Amino acid sequence: MNVSGENNFDQTSVNQVERIHKVTPEEFKRKIVSSRQPVIITGKIASWKASSLWSVDYLNTIVGNKEINVHVSKNKIFTYDPEADFTFCSRKMKFTDFTDWILQEKKADEYYYLQQSPMKTSFPELLPDIETPDYIGKALFILTSLWIGTGGNISPLHYDSVENLLCQFRGRKRVLLFEPKQTPLLYPFSAYSTRGHMSQVNIDQPDIDKFPKFEKAKCIECILEPGEMIFIPAFWWHQVYSLDQLNIAVSFWWNTNFKQFFTPLGRRSVANMIWEIINN
Repeated sequence: MNVSGENNFDQTSVNQVERIHKVTPEEFKRKIVSSRQPVIITGKIASWKASSLWSVDYLNTIVGNKEINVHVSKNKIFTYDPEADFTFCSRKMKFTDFTDWILQEKKADEYYYLQQSPMKTSFPELLPDIETPDYIGKALFILTSLWIGTGGNISPLHYDSVENLLCQFRGRKRVLLFEPKQTPLLYPFSAYSTRGHMSQVNIDQPDIDKFPKFEKAKCIECILEPGEMIFIPAFWWHQVYSLDQLNIAVSFWWNTNFKQFFTPLGRRSVANMIWEIINN
């Protein structure tokens, strides 16, 4: 299954996502993180066991019939369910049943995505197959998450308040990226809500009458190939499309520099975090 899509956005001030081969930790910190621009790094994860071992047969053997929690969607857009107090609609199922469903490659009334699953607690048996990139300081590291799905799955437009290295192992991902300064054009939900980090706009079918400023939004686009990782700086908006029948990725999150929270989107994120603490 190959899935593609077209968008007619203008280009932003960054013309493309640069590809750099095996950048050193020093170069990553000095050139990439400081520039606050997305970058694709090649050649870095080729030696990881996951790059050669992670087939469906291998994962079924290692993970087996473990019960997992997958997110569910009727339209392959995986977002919060307003009827369930703005949580993800999810279902428990056996891991092997989930991978069997992926391999069937059939249209269904609902679609599944193992989305942002913390590996340390949910898949510790797979941790020996990956490495924490040496770009990440141990004191700043937060979370390693596993993503497994099929072509057509969409993580809709949002930003994260942490730095992100997304490592692709099977299939490809199409990534659309918007600079933080374009936030007013992207109509985020209220900062005082569960979805404060998400856009209200369906950017594939935008309602321009409702969101007229979105017509001025500019993005950059890239295809993340197997064996590549992309650095998505904190507060960059991104929408991610899974391509191909089997799609497997791992994301590494770590704390951004404190000064980033003094930017407009950083201050907004702080307000959102305070709101969630109060409400919880």
